[in-house]
Amino acid sequence: MISDPRQYTIDYPQSNTIIQKAIQVLSGNISHQELEQIITDGLKRNNDALINVAINLSPNYEICKTIWQALNNSINPNGIDGLANIFAVPVILVAGSKTQTQLAKELNVEKLNHFFTTTKIFKDGFDCFISGKLLEPQLIAKLKPSQLYYWSYNLQKSKLWLPIEMIPNNIQVLNEGVFLRFLVGVTVKTEGDIGLDLNAFKSNSMQLMQQILNELKVDGVTLFPIPIEPVALSEAFIIGNQYRQEIAIQVAFSNIVRKIRQKGQTPFAILGTQNEAIKIKIMSKESADFIEESLWHLNKFDDFTEQVNKITNLLKDIDLKWEYEPKFN
Repeated sequence: MISDPRQYTIDYPQSNTIIQKAIQVLSGNISHQELEQIITDGLKRNNDALINVAINLSPNYEICKTIWQALNNSINPNGIDGLANIFAVPVILVAGSKTQTQLAKELNVEKLNHFFTTTKIFKDGFDCFISGKLLEPQLIAKLKPSQLYYWSYNLQKSKLWLPIEMIPNNIQVLNEGVFLRFLVGVTVKTEGDIGLDLNAFKSNSMQLMQQILNELKVDGVTLFPIPIEPVALSEAFIIGNQYRQEIAIQVAFSNIVRKIRQKGQTPFAILGTQNEAIKIKIMSKESADFIEESLWHLNKFDDFTEQVNKITNLLKDIDLKWEYEPKFN
C-alpha cells in the first residue's frame, strides 16, 4: 500500500479562528453551525485570506474537510427563500484532431435554456437561467468565496443576469486532449427549493450530450462531450477537475494498454507517490518500449483512501493488475 503524500502543517497559525473552531467541532465541543457562522462573518467582511489560510494550513485532512464543507454550506445556505442558487454544469470534452483545430467557445443560449426548461431540469414556476458560455477552469478557480457569497445574497433582483463578466476562449485541439469547461447558471430559491431537478438532468443527459456535440462538432475532429450534473459554483472547479482528471487518466491508460496488448505483451501498473500526488505508471512486463506515467493530484480535503480506490477501480475496469512502489528509507 502507499501512504498519503500530502504534507499538513503541524504548527498551524493559532490565531486562525476557523481552524480553532473546526478542531472544536471535531472534538464535539461546538456545533457545525457555529463554525459556519464564523466563516459567514469572514465572508461578509471579504476576509478571503482567513479562509484560504484555514484550508491550506489545516493540520490534517479531517480538519480541512470540515472547513471546506462548512465554507460551502455558508455560501449556499439551505431554506432561505429569495437567494440566488448559482450553479455550474461541468462539461468534459474528449477531443482529437490530426491538425490544429478550434471548437466554439459557447453554445446557443436560447436552445440551451429551452432544453433545460422543456426537460423539466428547470422546475416549473422558478426563475432560472443558464449561460451558453463554455468557461475555462482558471476563470472559475479565481472566483473568491466572498464574491460567491455576495452574489448569492444580491442576485435575486437581477432579472437573471450573471454578475460574472467572463469571456471564454475557443478550445484549441491538436492530437488528443481532455478539456474541462463550465456552463454557469442561476435559479432563485423558492419555498426551500433551488428549482433544479437533478433526476431530470440524469434522465436527459444523453440528449444534452448530443445537443452539445451537434453544436460543437467540426470536420476532422472526433468529439465526445460529457456533461456532469449541476453543482454549486463554489464547488464546481474542484468537482469538475476531479472528473477531468479521472477521464484523462482513463483515456491515457486505455491507449497504452491497447498498444501493449496489440504487441502480445502483458501490461501492468505501479502505484507510488510524487510530491502531493499519486503516481501511476503503466508499462509492459516484456519491454521498456511502452511506458505511460500519470499524476493523480490531491486536494487537501480529499479522502486519500477514496482516491486510491478510484484509481484501482479504473485499473480493474481494463483488467490490469498493479503493485505498489517499494518504500526506501
